[in-house]
Formats: sequence, C-alpha cells, structure tokens
Amino acid sequence: MPVALLFKKNPFYLQDWALLIGGALMPFSFAPYGLYWLQFPLLALLFLSCLQQAPGIAMRRGFLFSLGFFVHGIHWIFYSLHYHGAAPQALAIIIVVLLAAYLSLFPALALYLGNRLFSRIGAPLLLLVYAIGWMLFEWLRGYFLTGFPWLQLGTAHVDSWLAGYAPLLGGLGVGFLVALMAAALALSLLKKQPLYVLVCAGVIYLGGFLLGQISWTQAAGEPLKVSLVQGNIPQSQKWRREMYAPTLQMYRQLTRQHLQSDLIIWPETAIPGFTDRVEDYLSALAAEAEVSNTEVLLGVFVRDAQTERYYNSLVDLNGQVYRKRHLVPLGEYFPLRPLLGFFAQWIDIPMSDIDSGETAQPLIKVAGQPLGVSICFEDAFDRDVLQDLPEATLLVNVSNDAWFEDSPQPWQHHQIAQMRALESGRSLMRVTNTGVTSFIGADGGVQAMATQFKREVLTHEVQAYSGATPYVRWQNYLLIGAGLILLLVLYRRYARNKDQQ
Repeated sequence: MPVALLFKKNPFYLQDWALLIGGALMPFSFAPYGLYWLQFPLLALLFLSCLQQAPGIAMRRGFLFSLGFFVHGIHWIFYSLHYHGAAPQALAIIIVVLLAAYLSLFPALALYLGNRLFSRIGAPLLLLVYAIGWMLFEWLRGYFLTGFPWLQLGTAHVDSWLAGYAPLLGGLGVGFLVALMAAALALSLLKKQPLYVLVCAGVIYLGGFLLGQISWTQAAGEPLKVSLVQGNIPQSQKWRREMYAPTLQMYRQLTRQHLQSDLIIWPETAIPGFTDRVEDYLSALAAEAEVSNTEVLLGVFVRDAQTERYYNSLVDLNGQVYRKRHLVPLGEYFPLRPLLGFFAQWIDIPMSDIDSGETAQPLIKVAGQPLGVSICFEDAFDRDVLQDLPEATLLVNVSNDAWFEDSPQPWQHHQIAQMRALESGRSLMRVTNTGVTSFIGADGGVQAMATQFKREVLTHEVQAYSGATPYVRWQNYLLIGAGLILLLVLYRRYARNKDQQ
C-alpha cells in the first residue's frame, strides 16, 4: 500500500503527527546541539507534504510542524515564568504553548498563501515560492507586535560555510538560502534526481566559502584590554535583600583585581537596584578606576527623579547611560494591558513594569571607541543592533540568562550574538550573569569564553573595527524587496496562464 494512501485512510492523520515530531526535532539544529544540517531534510519533508494540497491542509501542516518547532525551541520560557516568576505550573505551560502557537501562524500562513496563490505554478516554482515565503514571514515574525525573531533558520549556521553570506545578506538571507536548499532537496526527492540539490548546495556552499575570505571592515585603533565579569548569582538569590550588600562587595572586589584593563563590563542588572541608592558606592568605584585609567560599564536600573519611572540600563562611571529600548513582554512590561493585564496577578517578576529608552540615544564611548550596546534579548533583533552602525566600532551585549537555568536558551542567545557580529563585521563583547560570557570576533568566531555557572572574570584583547558591511548598508530591504518582486512576477505569470485556460 502506498504511504500516501495509508495517510489518507488513517483517521489519526499520521502524516500530521509525523510533521509535528519533525518540527520538534528542528531545535536540535541550533546551539547547543549544533546539528544544523537537520534543517534541510526536515524542511524538505514539510515542503513535500504541502505540494498538491488544498491551502487549508498546507496551512495545517505548516502550523503543526512549526508548533513542534517552537514548543520545543522556546520551552525554556517555562523556567522564568514558573520557577522565577511564581506563575502556576499550568499557566506557565499554557503561556509557552500559546506563544508557540502564535509564532507557528507565520510559517503556516506562508504555506497557505503559497498554495492559495500559486497552486498551478508547478512543483519546482512552488518550492521556490515556499522558500521565499518562509523568509518573508520569518522577517515579519520579527516585526509584528514588536516581534519575536528567536530561532531564525540562519542563526544555526554561524559556524558553517553559509556564514560567509551573513555580511552580505544577514541572518535572514542565510535562512533563505537554507530554505532554498531544502526546496532543492524536496525537488530531488520528488523527481528522484539528486542533481538538483547537489548543484544548488554546491554553488551556495562554495559561494559562502569564498565570501568568508573577504574582510568587509577595517581595524580601528589599537586593541583594548577588556575584562568581562561573570558574577554567577543564581536568579533565585539575586533579589533577596540579604544578597544585596554581598553582591555589591563581590563585583567591587572582582573589579579591583582587574583595574589594569582598559575596560571592565558587568552584566545586565548586576546591581539589583537603582543608581540613586548606590551613589556613594559608584563614586568610590569611580575614584579607584580613575587612578588606573580604567573604564567600567555596569548594569543597573536608572530612575527618573521627576516621573519616578525606571529603565533597565547600562551606565559608565562618568555618567554615560544606555537605556534599554526593546523590552521583554511579560518580563519587563505587559503587552495589550487591557486584554492581558490580568496575567500580572499570577506572575511575580521583579522590575516587570518598566519604561523603554528612546530609540535614538547617543552612543557610549570608551577609550575613544563608540559602542553599540544591547541589553538582554535586544540583540535578537538585527534592526536594534543596526541602528548603532556603522558609527559603533564595537558591540556590547549584557544579559542575565540565569532566568532560564541550564536550558538551551543561553546557548541559543549566544549563537544569535555570533550572527550579529558576523553581519556587522564587529567584535562583540558578551557578558552575562551566569553564562554564556564570551568575546566574539568580527568573523563570528568565539575568541574566549567563560565557564558557564562559574564566578569568573574573562579578560581578552579586543579589536575595534570601522567601515560597513554590505548588510549594514542595505539591511534587509534589498532581500525583502527582491523576494516580493520575484513573487509578483511569478504571480502575474500564473494569473495570465490561468486566464488563458
């Protein structure tokens, strides 16, 4: 009995369950697992399952595949909500599933529209439409309702030859090439002709290798000696009153031991409080740092004296401040408060109702180098990092991934940071509370890394870079525009053929 016939007759929709399981395997292509090649066969099977199907069936299959993908891929949100946010276990699970279902709508709509608008275009071109549609809706997922671009396909390939395309097309463009190769694999399976995928993959990977040999930016100034302080304070202890003084003392001692560095950076909210409550502490620290001509950047909340509103910030001891612009829904603010505000009664997250900083802020400068700063998951948004470029010669991300314990999240987040470094041709210094703390080179490679869940100061020489990669100049506009134009050309050709029938 043909497999397709078995699926049609079986009342349990085995093919749908297979796609759900296949999607659940997708997160293994990302860090910390690194099985990036899994994306090709899994996406190819999804694309094949949608060919010659009604638009509704294609949408259902795309949704189920993506639901498995995102439930597994972002399950770590459960830790922050339940263990550290005091949300009931059932509510935390419901929120994770609902968010995953929402994210799954984007790939599902891409496949639905593909089959709805291009049903008679033929399998080879329809597979191309799937690849373009996946890319376009992956981009839209990063914008709609402020966006959540986590687990973009291209991020998994920062250590493969495809990384060579990142300075040219960005992570989104790398993801498109992944989808394109998956489409070629699907066509090879459909036509029983391996030549399609071999030629497509060979050309794309060779191009990525050659592009990887190009240095798109230039060194600016002498290298800086930088120390990243990983305080390693468990999230369950971070906000306890009895931990406040020991926390300040610990960071001060670790900083004193590394005042020979040009720059010392503490993680996000290293000081669990407001700057106006630690003015004497900061003044004393500034006096010590001034003697050795050391700059210190630290994560702390800054409160506006007039409005009493407060901001998640990175400040230096000379008064320069960066206020976080892109806040975490439920963690730092409640989106659609009239509709979702009732969740606040079940979620108890410290500092979960804060304000966002201005979109345009002056760059913090240290040792004459302007820094592009991002806090927490801001670096997941390429547009947030790009708005400081090409002026910024170094990138800094401070985070506190202790919210997610020993889940894959810290490693997924670190992989995202590698992509931002690749796209911009900039060194990136990433300091976190419990890990993953590292120095990332302009080529996206890890130059030094601290041990996760260990109190440690990581010191390394960092090179600043000037200039702009092609991606910094044209961002995603060229890619999105080209994709839309190609779809329009295909649609007009399809519509004309339809009228002639």
